[in-house]
Amino acid sequence: MAGLVLRRIRDLVIVLFLVGTAMFFIIHLIPGNPAIALLGPYATQEQIADLTASMGLDQPLLTQYVTWLGNLVRGDMGESIAFSGPVLPVIFDHIMPTILLALGSTVISAAIAVPLAIHAAAKPRSLWARLVTPVTAFGLAMPSFWLALVLVLVFGVIFRILPTSGYVDFGTDPGQAVKYLVLPIVVLVSHQAALFVATLRESMSGELLGLYLRSARAKGVKERGVLYRHALPNALLPAITVIGSSFGNVLGGVIVIETVFSIPGWGQLLYNGITSRDYQLIIGVTLMIAVVYVLVNLIADLLYLVADPRVRVR
Repeated sequence: MAGLVLRRIRDLVIVLFLVGTAMFFIIHLIPGNPAIALLGPYATQEQIADLTASMGLDQPLLTQYVTWLGNLVRGDMGESIAFSGPVLPVIFDHIMPTILLALGSTVISAAIAVPLAIHAAAKPRSLWARLVTPVTAFGLAMPSFWLALVLVLVFGVIFRILPTSGYVDFGTDPGQAVKYLVLPIVVLVSHQAALFVATLRESMSGELLGLYLRSARAKGVKERGVLYRHALPNALLPAITVIGSSFGNVLGGVIVIETVFSIPGWGQLLYNGITSRDYQLIIGVTLMIAVVYVLVNLIADLLYLVADPRVRVR
């Protein structure tokens, strides 16, 4: 286990270097000057030139990269233009809404997917088993932004029973906080649950053919025990991988959901950084998403040991 953690730390450093380097050069290819975006269309050329120089954007691109990389090694992600302060505190100030969305949708999706997938695999001729394929295909194919707009129209405009934009901190009012998170989590769950059901159903279908389950039934183990105690742990291994990857994908794709529902998380932060040409903020948010993605996959690897003790980390 210690070797696995050390390898993941090594991978994290490599991923951060590659992602940061790629983002640094890519965003500098985007047309536009951050100084113009900050000062507005009525700024004079002299004001633009002074601000550009103060931000170091008048230096050669390679010089800017070396300076940025040196600051990053020291833990300095630079200054945010939009927030007029260090990037790292801004990122941590906006972490909670995104983590709640990603974690909440993943947990709820897994809780929905496990019993439904097991039932579909154990009773392949049941009505639900026959509906699994079209239902999961619809959930996977449905665009998140379209479902978000439909939910806003139905629950926010027509029936007016749920808020459609904004965010309330849990420490302030837990009840209101849940109401504001219902619609965005439903959008995320619609895709995640479909993915989990499809993956776990296929894995369970293969495990149910195992001879060891016949032995368990012959020993008098009830069918529920056969499914949940014997078959499910072995079937969870591919599902754990998918869940870990899905959590990371949610972090990367939450920009659409947070923009539609006006949630002040990393997604909206990244969107604001792009629109204001805030280079340091864009790179900082991207790097933090990469960090969380690697850590979540580390947790997924460690969960293999819990789901199946036969797995050995080498």
